[in-house]
Amino acid sequence: MDPYAGWRAFASIVARTTFLAALLAGAQPAGAADGWSKGLLRRGVDPEQVPNPIAITPEIKAAADEFAGGVGGTIDELRRIQSALFDAKRFTFDYEASLTETAAEALAARRGNCVSFTNLFIAMGRARGLVVKAGYITPRVTGVRRGDLVYVTTHVVAVFALHDRSVVFDFYRTREEATARIRLLDDFELAALFLNNRAVDALSAGDYALAESRLNDVLKLAPSFAAAHGNLGVLKRRGGDTAGAFDAYRRALAIDPRDPSVLGNLAALYRSLGRDREARAALALADLSRATPYTVLARGDLEAADGRVEAALRYYRRAARLDPKIPDPQVSIARLARSNGRLEDARRAAARALKIDPTNAEASKILAELNAAERPVP
Repeated sequence: MDPYAGWRAFASIVARTTFLAALLAGAQPAGAADGWSKGLLRRGVDPEQVPNPIAITPEIKAAADEFAGGVGGTIDELRRIQSALFDAKRFTFDYEASLTETAAEALAARRGNCVSFTNLFIAMGRARGLVVKAGYITPRVTGVRRGDLVYVTTHVVAVFALHDRSVVFDFYRTREEATARIRLLDDFELAALFLNNRAVDALSAGDYALAESRLNDVLKLAPSFAAAHGNLGVLKRRGGDTAGAFDAYRRALAIDPRDPSVLGNLAALYRSLGRDREARAALALADLSRATPYTVLARGDLEAADGRVEAALRYYRRAARLDPKIPDPQVSIARLARSNGRLEDARRAAARALKIDPTNAEASKILAELNAAERPVP
């Protein structure tokens, strides 16, 4: 017997009643078109440039009603929606890290990243009259590496708050967390995260004007979003504006002084200017417990440059554990091992890198050179 069944049924009634009361009082529910446009204008953002990522369309409403059907309370409905989204016989929502979509786009494409899933799940929950929000459990970031810079994207989850805890809906998972551990986001902050990811797409494509326009809108929606300031720093450096990059990184670090991605990019800027001492100091401040693998690799590179081979290898291996799906840590291990005469270690690491990414040019070159050195001279 479910000990929370009575509470869940009561919570369902309260949630729906609160939502309907807002409508009867003339208030716009979060995400309604008119309220959305007015909210953007108050923040100095052109509504034509920023779609509402959680807008409820008739298709979303129909899908939510179909997926949520059944007996039970609010949480049961939300769990049925999540289950249906990943049921191959009913829908199948596939993960695609580089695809940041609105709820409507995600429903049509049936794929996307965590922001896309969260947008779709929130829209479906609200289509059922349930107050589902976005949130961080911890501010977790991910990154896309281009050269020596990391473009920062964000990880969010959908949250339904109960009186003493919150139910979290992440990709494929449902879990309960103490409410105090979760930082809930309002709809405009969620839009800022969505737009930040879209800005990263533009940065990656080399469309700096579009990226800057999007990042400026992000910072109007969420002025304290450190990652957006950091990405603006990347943009400025890519455009050759070193002073602008330093200024953007300073703004980011004023918000989050130990942000590992910002400090990693700041260190890369210092190193490009031959200021290795400042680069090392920046990386020493980084909170590596929430760093992307690329920041950890940068820390290893500085250790390697100082001749501290074992320390560098420890950082490279840590980066490999953080994300076993990228070849960069194995390539770094292979490069360092080869330069220090550890040829068998280099060969194994290069082979691992090629298993992850058969097209990796540096790993292929290292392995080919090691194999050629082994062949007897005719």
